[in-house]
Amino acid sequence: MSLQSIMGILNILLALIPQITDSKVVSQTIAWLLSLEPTLVQFSEEIGPIISNIVAAFAANPATTATQLAALKVLDAKTDKDFDDAVSAYLANNPDPATAPLQPAG
Repeated sequence: MSLQSIMGILNILLALIPQITDSKVVSQTIAWLLSLEPTLVQFSEEIGPIISNIVAAFAANPATTATQLAALKVLDAKTDKDFDDAVSAYLANNPDPATAPLQPAG
């Protein structure tokens, strides 16, 4: 699945969340999102903000139970952690040239 497809689907979901009034539909939607976790994690840098917005939208939806919201927060935390890990790995392998020691010309 391409990043554009994933972002499109997540943005459609984000727009639909306020209309979800049945806790069973919330459960099914969360289960679907959690089933996509391995794919979502691959694109955590790009979709992290969308996942956070989805969590916030479900938190504001009265049909969402505390248990359902907790499951979404786990996904949100995992996406955030994977993004932070990717940034740390990048910075470890690509030091800031401004702070790197100067090498003699030669």
